[in-house]
Amino acid sequence: MKSIRVNILGRDYALRVRDEAEDQTRELARFVERRMRQFKEAHPEQAELTTAVITALTLAEELHDLQAERDAAQEDLDAELDGLADRLADVLSGPRNEGASAPAPASMKHDEA
Repeated sequence: MKSIRVNILGRDYALRVRDEAEDQTRELARFVERRMRQFKEAHPEQAELTTAVITALTLAEELHDLQAERDAAQEDLDAELDGLADRLADVLSGPRNEGASAPAPASMKHDEA
């Protein structure tokens, strides 16, 4: 762990991060700074705490929406895979004529002269 400082809306914050997470933490702090500045520019009359809370709620809503989209996409993919697995099982266990052997794959056939 190491200590770093980030600046958001003119205030420094000391954070402890894993060494490998420093770059990502700094990038996230810049992202939060941008979003808070956007809100503050649109609503200069709002207190800093209100700016922070509204920005946090906005980011939480965006994260929630993205997670819902991902979950829906995962459910669609799971349903499609289940359908494909069922079709494959049907093909592999399909009816066969009694006494007739299945044709040999092309790679197994050979010409008889």
